[in-house]
Amino acid sequence: MTLIPLTEREVGVGKPLPWDVLDAEGSVLLEQSRIIDSEPLLAQLLKMGLFRAAPERNAAEEKLDVAGNGATAEVQTSSLSQIQLAPGDLVQLQTLHPTHAERYQVRMIGFHAPVSLMVTSPTVQGRLVFVKEGQQFLVRGFVGKDAVAYKTRVIKSNLSPFPYLHLAYPETVQSMRIRGSSRVSVELVTSVNGPAGSAAAKIVDLSCGGARMMSPKPVAAKGDDVKLSFRINPSGLDVYLTINAKVRAVSRDETANSQVATGVEFVDLNEQDRLYLTNMVYQNLLKDNL
Repeated sequence: MTLIPLTEREVGVGKPLPWDVLDAEGSVLLEQSRIIDSEPLLAQLLKMGLFRAAPERNAAEEKLDVAGNGATAEVQTSSLSQIQLAPGDLVQLQTLHPTHAERYQVRMIGFHAPVSLMVTSPTVQGRLVFVKEGQQFLVRGFVGKDAVAYKTRVIKSNLSPFPYLHLAYPETVQSMRIRGSSRVSVELVTSVNGPAGSAAAKIVDLSCGGARMMSPKPVAAKGDDVKLSFRINPSGLDVYLTINAKVRAVSRDETANSQVATGVEFVDLNEQDRLYLTNMVYQNLLKDNL
């Protein structure tokens, strides 16, 4: 059963409850139509954490959106031990709410099967996010070329010796293979050096095998060999890449103020650059699409 956290605005004093109010374990605290008749009682209950059951879904709807973009095809179900998440892996916590969902990036610290996973506490602009014990999350991440997702809840929130969370160990994990052609939207200023000289452009989407650039005027012709120089920031590491590429397409994009769109394929990538690009693409998939 999926639980939805309740706020003071949703549970008022003197009004019949429109649903059963549950605790973090899913046990009924207050039955539907019950009236809370005092603000001190309501305040005490909210401190404990109040929830209601999410509407039932059919089997097709219950399949997790592993990639976070509506895709549920080719999803496999396995155990967390088969997935082999490692300490330091970047994962995303998404709150489970019917109308809006906050997303936070955290890192795996470790796990103790079959009890809990340990992750760093989420922060926003350097400040800790308040997380209730019992709060439910959808966790998404990447292992190798697979996107993984599973539902969990917060067992314990600790501040010492540093802020971290214990999450309930999931019974099952869903995974989906990410294609090598997966692209992410970015905004990376790049220098393009080709037969016509040097010019500036903006990379607007990026994959491990190529990129699409926009520029006010043409920076190269179809078939040209060019060299791209741009800066990326995979996992917080500032990296300056210089990559050889071949121009595969040039067109005028009428939807972007008639700018010129240039599609390139990366060639002769060394393993280090390929690793940086893969990390960058997966990091942005996790951040923007998951």
